[in-house]
Amino acid sequence: MRAANELLPPPIPPAEHVRRLVEANRVEEARRYVQELLAQGDTSVEDWAKVLRPPRIVASSDRARSSFAADYAWLRENRQAYLDRWVALQDGKLLDSDVALGALVERLTASGQIQGAFVVQVD
Repeated sequence: MRAANELLPPPIPPAEHVRRLVEANRVEEARRYVQELLAQGDTSVEDWAKVLRPPRIVASSDRARSSFAADYAWLRENRQAYLDRWVALQDGKLLDSDVALGALVERLTASGQIQGAFVVQVD
C-alpha cells in the first residue's frame, strides 16, 4: 500500500498502452481496448484501430479459382527441392524462386510476370 504522501506515476497515454500490448503480443486485448476507447469518444487511438483491423482476404478476379489446383499440385511434387525458398507459380509452372521475397518480386515485376503469379514460401 502506498503512503499518502507517495506520488503515483502519471498514467500512460492510451496510444502508448496499445503499443505496449501489441509489443507483448496481446493483439486481441489491444483490439478490445481500442474499440472501448473509440466507443467512449477517444480519438487518440484511431490510427491503432486501422492498424489492428483483422486482415481481409479478397478474392482476385485475375485468376480462376480452379487454376490454383495446378499450383498446389506443383507444390506437393516439388516441396523438398524448394524448402525455405519463395516460389512464384502460375498454372502449375514455376516462374522463378529465391530465398528473398523482395528479390523475387522485383524480378517478377521487371519481367512482367507478377500479375497473376501465386507467390508462396515453401515450408
